[in-house]
Amino acid sequence: MAENENGFSLCEECGVNEACYTISVMMGGQITQRHLCADCMAKMNMNLAAGNVKHLLSAIMSAISGSVEEAAASAAEEAEETAAIVCERCGTSLSQFTKSGKLGCPNCYQAFREQLTPMLQQIHGRVQHAGRKPLDDEAAQRRRALYDRLSRQLEQAVAMEDFETAAILRDQLRQLSNAEGGEHNA
Repeated sequence: MAENENGFSLCEECGVNEACYTISVMMGGQITQRHLCADCMAKMNMNLAAGNVKHLLSAIMSAISGSVEEAAASAAEEAEETAAIVCERCGTSLSQFTKSGKLGCPNCYQAFREQLTPMLQQIHGRVQHAGRKPLDDEAAQRRRALYDRLSRQLEQAVAMEDFETAAILRDQLRQLSNAEGGEHNA
């Protein structure tokens, strides 16, 4: 394994940065170790999270064979492929997203759908939004604001042990919830 001028081991993937991770691969009863820097390890994790089995297997095979040249060629090929994927609306590239972790606009979700789906599945356990949704009209916004205000007042009344006021607020919340078709659970 190569070392830099300070005597630290160099990454076997890029051959530039200091290796700080060790990956052990067992095949046929034989263990092969591969020493990687943080950047190359992050790329390997991104391939795993994004479901890029081809690139992940390529990295594992290069660990077994010890071929730095193959790994460099694979990394260059991957960089070209990710650089080619760009959101048509805002111009954000997939490589910009992987570096920053931030999408440029709502259309990025469509442009990077293939890469985002496995990541979202791994992080959240699902790929469909399960939180609150935007309200359609001004009347619905007013109802939600009223519901939120009444809920806060109810919490305050309970905290102050004003149970008569709390009961009145609870009933108002139920009426509001029933009028909206059970959108809120009081």
